Amino acid sequence: MKLTKDHRGPLDSGPAQSQGRSSSLSSGIHPFAEPPHQVRNPFFTRRWRVALCLTPTLLLAAWIVTIGGFGESKPAVGQMPKDKPLRDRVQSFDGVAEEKSAWGSLRWLMNSKLDPQATLTLGIVELNAGQSNPLHVHSNSDEVIYVLSGSGEQRVGRETVILKAGDTLRIPAGTPHAARVLGREPLRAVVVYNTGERQFTPVQENEAK
Repeated sequence: MKLTKDHRGPLDSGPAQSQGRSSSLSSGIHPFAEPPHQVRNPFFTRRWRVALCLTPTLLLAAWIVTIGGFGESKPAVGQMPKDKPLRDRVQSFDGVAEEKSAWGSLRWLMNSKLDPQATLTLGIVELNAGQSNPLHVHSNSDEVIYVLSGSGEQRVGRETVILKAGDTLRIPAGTPHAARVLGREPLRAVVVYNTGERQFTPVQENEAK
C-alpha cells in the first residue's frame, strides 16, 4: 500500500529539525528547554541599595571628623608619645606649681594635664601643724596615702586611724575622709589616685557616712 501522507513520529527528524536541533545543541541550550530567564538575587540588590544610601552620610561624617581635628593620631593609653623626648616628660617637684590653702599645700607631679596619656594622679601633700583639710570625697577614684613624715589622724567614713611615717592607707572612691595633723611637725604624704582627672567634692558633716 502506498502512503500519501508523512507519518513520521515526533522523534523522527527531517532536515529542518536536524538543523535546528544541531544549532541548539552547539549553543548549549536543550532544544525542548524553555528560554532562560534572568534571576535577580534580592539580597545583593538590597545590599547595594543600602550601600548607595549610606555613602553620602559616611562621606559627610569623614569630612566633619577631618575638619574638627579628630582625625589626628594619638598614642594609645600606655604608650609613650613619640613627639616628646623622655627628658621632657620628667616632672620635677620644684618645677610644678604649688597649690596653697589655709591648711597646707599640694603639688601635682602627674595627672592628665601634665601628660594627656596619664591614667593616674600623683601628688605631694603637706598639712601644716595643728591643721586639718576639709571633709571631702573623690567620686571617680580611690585614694592611696603614703606618709613621708609627721603623723596625723585620718578619718575615713565614721572611723579614724593614726598614720605615721611609713604607713599606707587606701580610701575607697566616694567615701568621705579628712586628715588632722598631730604634734608640731607638718604631715607630708604622697597621694595617688587611679584616674588622670581627680575630682574633689567637699561634703558636710551630715552627709558623711
